[in-house]
Amino acid sequence: MNSLFNKLLLICFYYILAGCVVCYGAPSTFKPSIKKIGIIMPIEHKALLEISEGFQETLKVLYSGPIKFKVGNAQGDINLQRAIISQMHDANYDLVVPIATSVVQMTTAMISNQSILGLAADVTEKKDNLAVVNDEIDKEKIIAFIHKVYPKLKNISLVYSSSDKIFPEAAQVETACKHRHIKLHSLMIQNLSDLYSASQAIPQDTEAVFILKDCLVASGINTLVQLTKKRKIPLITSDDGTVQQGASFAVGVSEKDIGIEGAKLAAQILQGVSPGKLSMVKLTKPTIFINLSALKYLDQDLAPIKSAAKAFHYPLVIK
Repeated sequence: MNSLFNKLLLICFYYILAGCVVCYGAPSTFKPSIKKIGIIMPIEHKALLEISEGFQETLKVLYSGPIKFKVGNAQGDINLQRAIISQMHDANYDLVVPIATSVVQMTTAMISNQSILGLAADVTEKKDNLAVVNDEIDKEKIIAFIHKVYPKLKNISLVYSSSDKIFPEAAQVETACKHRHIKLHSLMIQNLSDLYSASQAIPQDTEAVFILKDCLVASGINTLVQLTKKRKIPLITSDDGTVQQGASFAVGVSEKDIGIEGAKLAAQILQGVSPGKLSMVKLTKPTIFINLSALKYLDQDLAPIKSAAKAFHYPLVIK
């Protein structure tokens, strides 16, 4: 009788123990949800890739939870870009990260109920679901620096795209050149396939070629590198990535820094801070990025660039 009673007690004990495990579980089995982050690039080129890499590397350090990144490359196709944004919206991504002003503008127009972090974007409109890292440098500052390096410059060519963002910037460049009695020859392209013919239309008296922070033109930078090497004139750009690909020098901000600053905002957003409550990060102080081998090919002395950087208190990065 006692034996039967003891067996019944043992069975009851096991049921109670099993119930405790079901109710409370084992702490070691808990797994936090994976945060899905979608990065959208309008087209692939060195500068945008560096922004994306800086963002991903830094966020992995700053945010302790599990993260899954997806990078969408629109390949210069506006319809593909729209489809990528729509897919990230439908898949309910925890954070959508468009890179470049035009992509941010399209993303905010299509997504209102998910967090958005715009990188390398000149966007002033405030939205509750949007945080921004702005990297736009005043075009007056850029032309002033170029003129300091080349005080005798009389003719310069600007190659730019028909983007809504770029068009007013091209007008600012024209105004800044007029103030310094520099003749500006502007060549606009609609598509990347137009770049070669535009490059061939650059006047023979051009003393330098300049491009803005223009995703479309930057993606075809090799075309302009080859042309300027052939003519032995400097190619001046507005981002670090194009200097790494052969431009003479750039007046801009570090692409990696854009990604790093964006990651700092993203970490706060993933921890529950509303994007709209975060202050816009502005990277407005130029850095001068120099391609030493490109300058040597042109037989150009580094001293005038160093002197101008010192005069404007801009840091130098020599590649």
